[in-house]
Amino acid sequence: MVILDKAKESLTGGCLCGAVQYILHFPEGSTWPPDSHICQCTQCRKHTGSLMPHLITVKPSQLDWGSDSSDGTPPAAFKQFSSSKGVYRGFCSSCGCSFTWRSDATPDEIEILIGTIDEKWLIGDRTEKVSSESLTEPGNFEKVLNADEGALGREICTPSAGQMFVRNAIKGATDVRLAGKRFVEVSQKKLEIPD
Repeated sequence: MVILDKAKESLTGGCLCGAVQYILHFPEGSTWPPDSHICQCTQCRKHTGSLMPHLITVKPSQLDWGSDSSDGTPPAAFKQFSSSKGVYRGFCSSCGCSFTWRSDATPDEIEILIGTIDEKWLIGDRTEKVSSESLTEPGNFEKVLNADEGALGREICTPSAGQMFVRNAIKGATDVRLAGKRFVEVSQKKLEIPD
């Protein structure tokens, strides 16, 4: 079982092959849950292969790469691609897993793709406790979702900071209204779509 209080102190994550692992620390005074958003910009879609990537924003000092180096640098497999001037997208050079987005314009922030957070924090120990076959029984799936003890997925993944680049929404697929404000582009431009 995942202990909620422990998770609020730190979350772990990594890539498919295990070459890049990290710990996100949430010391006293840090934002919990962390600001989360969905981005539908073309670059995020291309970087992740997802129509609606979910990201959380943290301070770089909260990110511990867990590598053997004592200077806090990422492991050798972590690489960054400059997708536009002053913007960098991080990934694992071994398995291709997308990790981060950061910008020179906001040096006090780094965005982490939520899908890289370890499953135990997102859905608890559901896969160990519930068989796939039992989920097909009427009403069981909803019961399991409502009973995810220790799971932080809803807390972390609800886009409290909004949905970015909704001008790229795809009717009937990505035009869903989840939570938070909806912005034509990025929230800094203040071009909000009214409810």
